[in-house]
Amino acid sequence: MEWVVVMVEVISLSESERSDLLAGCGEVNELLTWLDTLDTRPGLEDLAQRLESIQIHPDSVRNHIGYAEAGYKRNIIKKTENYEMVLIAWKAGQDTPIHDHRGSDCAFHIIEGESTETVYELNDSGLAVPVEQRIYLPGTVCAASEPDIHRISNDTDSNLINLHVYTPPLSGFGIYDAAWSYSE
Repeated sequence: MEWVVVMVEVISLSESERSDLLAGCGEVNELLTWLDTLDTRPGLEDLAQRLESIQIHPDSVRNHIGYAEAGYKRNIIKKTENYEMVLIAWKAGQDTPIHDHRGSDCAFHIIEGESTETVYELNDSGLAVPVEQRIYLPGTVCAASEPDIHRISNDTDSNLINLHVYTPPLSGFGIYDAAWSYSE
């Protein structure tokens, strides 16, 4: 059996890079402005509604992000005590590990590509068993409350870009082993 280690590359956009991104993408700028007016973390329902109401053209973000050669890349736009906004980019075949968001809710908007979310439950041995798979196309939104265990993957031959907002900011996450049959 061959084991593959999932890697994540994380960068924070510089002030200049963020300004360039926001100047070319009014929808992200409006969302950021709304988030900055709140003196507490936004509710997941409000956040999902805001994300559903926006249309982000892929060209407006493509030049401001990077892709990881292995794993996937988190391009952090802004992080405050109440939220973290991130453009996450996957090349074909890349995915996250099976994870939760330990203390943070997450809502994400598909900008480009097709995002596959596999939802898991833990079995009696504490291993992750897939229970549902959802496909998200550009313009759709997924909102996951904190106890959700899932994996996001790009199961296509093209790139995938999602705009994620974590509330409060992602401070850690649990990684889970899949329940496999070793006899296979």
